[in-house]
Amino acid sequence: MGVSSKLLEVKDLRVSFDIQKGTIDAVKGVSFSVAPGEVVAIVGKSGSGKSVIAQSILRILPRNANIDGGEILFNDPATDANAINLAGLDAKDQYLYEVRGGRISMVFQEPMTALSPLHTIGNQVEEALILHHTKTAKEARDDTEKILRLVGFPNPARGYEMYPFELSGGLRQRAVIAMALICNPAMVIADEPTTALDVTVQAQILGLMKELQKKFNTAILMITHDLGVVANMADKVVVVYHGEVMEAGNMEDIFRRPQHPYLKALMAAIPHFDMKEGERLVSLRDSDNDKSTATIHKLAAKFKADDLGEITGPHLKVENLRKEFSTNKGSWFGAGEENKIIAVDNVSFEINKGECLGLVGESGSGKTTVSKLIMKALATTSGSVSLNTSNGMTNVLELSGQELMAFRRKVQMIFQDPFSSLNPRMTVQNILSEPYVIHGLNTAKKCQQDILDLIKLVGLNPNCLNRYPHSFSGGQRQRIGIARALALHPELMICDEPVSALDVSVQAQILNLLNDLRKELGLTSLFISHNLAVVNYVADRIAVMCQGKLVEIASREQIFANPHHPYTKSLLSAVPYPDLDRLLDFENIKYTSSMEADDWGSAFKASQQAGLESIRVDEGHFVLANSNSELSEIRA
Repeated sequence: MGVSSKLLEVKDLRVSFDIQKGTIDAVKGVSFSVAPGEVVAIVGKSGSGKSVIAQSILRILPRNANIDGGEILFNDPATDANAINLAGLDAKDQYLYEVRGGRISMVFQEPMTALSPLHTIGNQVEEALILHHTKTAKEARDDTEKILRLVGFPNPARGYEMYPFELSGGLRQRAVIAMALICNPAMVIADEPTTALDVTVQAQILGLMKELQKKFNTAILMITHDLGVVANMADKVVVVYHGEVMEAGNMEDIFRRPQHPYLKALMAAIPHFDMKEGERLVSLRDSDNDKSTATIHKLAAKFKADDLGEITGPHLKVENLRKEFSTNKGSWFGAGEENKIIAVDNVSFEINKGECLGLVGESGSGKTTVSKLIMKALATTSGSVSLNTSNGMTNVLELSGQELMAFRRKVQMIFQDPFSSLNPRMTVQNILSEPYVIHGLNTAKKCQQDILDLIKLVGLNPNCLNRYPHSFSGGQRQRIGIARALALHPELMICDEPVSALDVSVQAQILNLLNDLRKELGLTSLFISHNLAVVNYVADRIAVMCQGKLVEIASREQIFANPHHPYTKSLLSAVPYPDLDRLLDFENIKYTSSMEADDWGSAFKASQQAGLESIRVDEGHFVLANSNSELSEIRA
């Protein structure tokens, strides 16, 4: 057999799932092809059938799934046979065992759940090699250490012996990529390979995948909802919606000449840095936007916080906040060497009444710890948190008992994961009534009316009150979480990565809702995220955190137009744009995950020894530095 121009060809694939009430058609006649060494991206929102297509290719569908029709033709480069229809093989066919991991491998979305916590990285990476090739233990280890070095493990021999929980998210994903490449497969299926990663780690993984794809001439079938990732990685794009292909083509056609309304809507739902003042994201269900905005305007007065009047100074003031965690090494019983970890290091900022401050940085930079210290959910090591109320500035860290309860009515939180933040044993009615019960507010009759108005305020149907969280989508669950946070008429809202678990179209709805609620209710907000484009859309000012320190703070216009700190610049350089004219520079990008203070230049090294003083670069623009004499070096 000569070399085929198509490594994989999917023809009219149809997949359904058997459920109690009948059958659900998940994939409805999907067709596409992948050539040797080509990168093809399948794009669509959650539930569109992307992962089902990938599972069908490897024949790892759940037991209640059926391939009802179509062909999955694989031109195996390791054989001289004609194309083999993977869809027509018995589920226990020996050839499928040879294909999985040997000819076609997979990189899964969540590296922590893709790896066994009971086995070392080396054991898991070399497993496919031992299954598909005859290797001695020494040969397998040597090959495994080589692939670990190739995917960027700094010490492959040590990495071989480590367990997944000992690695960062980026290194875990590198291990999963090593598992996929160890047998040099003809094709790798990458199912949302960077969704769970920070923007800088994502840039590293994308650069690594691109480099290895060229090195081994491996075809990649990339499944994602992020068009920025697609623009930087793919040769061709297949856009899927509700199990059907809406549009397919090369990069030029898809990004410069989109035709289908769904693809246009998908692009309009992505926050980007070029948005005009007042411009809104366009969600896929924007027909209800006018109605939703009118409802918010009608009910806003009822859920506004008590009038603070003309308060003097900032609404929230955080000064020299520090948090240390202590761990013991060498004993199960507490004895041994004490190790101190500084999670938050001398952080100071202010938020004015009605303002939204965006707090950005990588995972582990201390963002969520700051929010917990403000809420007094964690004890501070030092520093102060003050809330400006009608009675003047109140030191939050000194509050206790009823005073602390009253404070927590004024400051509410929206959590990152809408799936785990709601009690699965409580109905929506009980979830929304719980704040009133805990704080002893309202009679049962008035509470019921408030709950009905709350559910309307966040754009849900009151008929859902007797349902449980599992029966809602991720976006609907987050709306319930927002309603719960608004129940007590808060003054300050802390939003901790509220859209990171949502796909792009649902994200647009929630961001628009949060913006509308903030403006109508006059809320002061702290918005925590690692997604710079999201923060740019919602925030008035942005503070950048790295390794527990606040390295730069300015208005969003100043941060994006004139960043000063090297860490801020590297964060911005790692953002993948859905724009073919602004692709990532994988060769020269400076990855921040490995950046230490020593890489920041003399001005920033000196600041480590001088109390981490901030200097003013411009009106409202402060940067971590030592003294004004070093400002010229920072600007350079």
